[in-house]
Amino acid sequence: MARPKKTTKKATAKRSTTKRTPKTATSKAQTRASKKQSATIKLLKGAPSSKRPPNNPDMPQDIIESLNHDLNAIKNVLDDYSQHLRALDRRRLNGVGIHKLGFINRAYELALENGEFLPHYLTLERFGTDIQYFVDFRSLVDLVTQIREKLWNITIQSADIAYTDALEFYASVREAAKRRVDAAETLHNALSVFFRHHRGETEDGMAAPTEKEALRDFKGLQRGTHDGKLVIENVKPKLTGGKRKIIDETLRDTAKFKDDIEGDITE
Repeated sequence: MARPKKTTKKATAKRSTTKRTPKTATSKAQTRASKKQSATIKLLKGAPSSKRPPNNPDMPQDIIESLNHDLNAIKNVLDDYSQHLRALDRRRLNGVGIHKLGFINRAYELALENGEFLPHYLTLERFGTDIQYFVDFRSLVDLVTQIREKLWNITIQSADIAYTDALEFYASVREAAKRRVDAAETLHNALSVFFRHHRGETEDGMAAPTEKEALRDFKGLQRGTHDGKLVIENVKPKLTGGKRKIIDETLRDTAKFKDDIEGDITE
């Protein structure tokens, strides 16, 4: 006799359902407004809004004036020994790099041991004096390069400080213009032009094609899907500014003509 199957009831645990009260739009707006107000107050108090450069001490003005005076004095001394040397003359002279410097040193070493091969107009003493004269000025150039690097570091640091100050002032003016403070909109319009990117224009005042548009027209002309002419003209910069011009005369499927009779042609 088959025994009846026992049915076991599984205990189901009731989950406690707690209804969450959704945040209303009013509460979100109030939170956003309070955050904006606190940020505005922090900005108006003069809190720094960007990272400042390393904390190096500022050079006193009297030291800057002293450096300017000393450098001008050095320049006046050098003028007496470097006059009448144009750019064409400098190109004609022989520059000395590592390879040529090694040749000079090796030639002088061999001349010390074999002085009989020196030409009659070049003595061994004059040869050594000329080499020492060059080495002295090469050392001065290396020293000036190090000085220039240090001056450039200070210049970059001061430029970053000035630009950061200008950005902080612009941020304050822009925030005031949003709140419609008197005269703030005029200041904002005067400064916002420096952050606008204008598209280049050709000589006839028409907007020049972008690089993407010119490449697209070039591919269309190459495949034969467009009718037209693409001319690229470039003039390398010389003593005056260079010039680059792109003439894009792509003929689309829809063309216009104007003669005694005006009309449109659509293929």
